[in-house]
Amino acid sequence: MKDMEKSITLIGLPGCGKTTVGNLLSDKLNYEFIDMDFYIEDNQGKTIIELFKNGEDYFRNIETETCKELGERSKTIISSGGGVVKKRINIEYLKKNSIVVFIDRPVENILGDIEVEKRPLLANGKEVLYKLYDERYDLYKEYCDYRVENTGSLEEVVNKIAKVVNK
Repeated sequence: MKDMEKSITLIGLPGCGKTTVGNLLSDKLNYEFIDMDFYIEDNQGKTIIELFKNGEDYFRNIETETCKELGERSKTIISSGGGVVKKRINIEYLKKNSIVVFIDRPVENILGDIEVEKRPLLANGKEVLYKLYDERYDLYKEYCDYRVENTGSLEEVVNKIAKVVNK
């Protein structure tokens, strides 16, 4: 498939800007936008928090099935869940028809504006974000096709992504 038709999947820590940037990028490129967590909630009829009550493995298996589905789409901006990199197969499914962009935002910036109560994995305190960073940062770098720093304005991040994926 031509790159012009490929989807763009955004990966990164919770609060790095995947959903916000994804919405703006979809407007700019005239692509469909899907937030993977909302997509899962709609399909399962339960919130992510409710699904996590059955255990993280239960949720991750649903996430993998979702990656398989979304990996077939074209011309879609996909805002992945922060833990999508925990299973290599997820990225393999997504890369089938998607350019993977890591939105790299410093933890300190995230902590400055994140709403912890809306993030199931961060419910135990903000220090969890540092733990997630340590666990996942190298995976984000390994699995991405492009790494874009989110340290400026949202418009700058959107334009950087559009530029690196040649859209």
